[in-house]
Amino acid sequence: MSDAHGGMPVPLLRYLRKPVLNERAPGQLTLWTWLGWLCLLLLIGFLGIALDNVLIRSFGWAVSPNGFMPYLLSHASWWAAAVVAAAPLFEELGFRAMLSTAPRPVFVGLAFFFGYLYFVFILVPAASTMHKPPAYAIAHYFNVFWVLVPAGLVSLLLYRYARESVLKLFRTRGVAIFWCSCILFGAAHATMYTTHLTWWGFVLVIPQFLLGVLLASMRVRFGLRWSIAAHYAIDGLSVYGAWLYLAAAHDSAVQQGLMLAYLGAGAFVVVYGLVALVRVARGRW
Repeated sequence: MSDAHGGMPVPLLRYLRKPVLNERAPGQLTLWTWLGWLCLLLLIGFLGIALDNVLIRSFGWAVSPNGFMPYLLSHASWWAAAVVAAAPLFEELGFRAMLSTAPRPVFVGLAFFFGYLYFVFILVPAASTMHKPPAYAIAHYFNVFWVLVPAGLVSLLLYRYARESVLKLFRTRGVAIFWCSCILFGAAHATMYTTHLTWWGFVLVIPQFLLGVLLASMRVRFGLRWSIAAHYAIDGLSVYGAWLYLAAAHDSAVQQGLMLAYLGAGAFVVVYGLVALVRVARGRW
């Protein structure tokens, strides 16, 4: 089964009923179709932000202005720019590279997965309990490289002594591995809006979970390079776009021009994102 945009053996909604991992991506994308998926991702992000704001105001959840995401969007720096440039690649390698049954992506992905889990669920909560500011997390983000050393060793040992057992697990338990990856990706963002872990922080990152589901399906069905490109586009447009707007003088012609450009881009995202949503609902994508 395929469509005019390239090979797509299984439409998204049917695929998500029972995700299957493959050695190679069975589908192909054109740049224009990838842009449609990106617009759908951004549309979900827009709606997710709106929903989060409604929940925060309705339940009075104390979102700190010093949370990581508010700080990142409003404080441009070379360190922050480096983190934004590296984080999408690290996250895709950590949560989605292993969504395969081929040895190389599985074991390389496992190394990044182990390393990223330790970084997010051990080091970040430890820093939050010490009330470290977001600038501290940004400055120490690249400590993940040190975590990758033992994580890579563990993955190498698994490759050497338990290769077939691990690959068999990925072949027979692809559904569980796919959804665990998506859930952990969402949970890893639970400290974005707060300075410490809270139960409602996991509620606020449901949009990130949904984005993770779409990125994971994109990776499995079309290839890792497409999910990496989409992740870079989402983070880059969000963060660098905010920095560019804040850098312009208040109420200046430049800032007004940027606002018009953002409104135009936003309208395009909404329109094409809705088109993509309709195609997904009809089983065409």
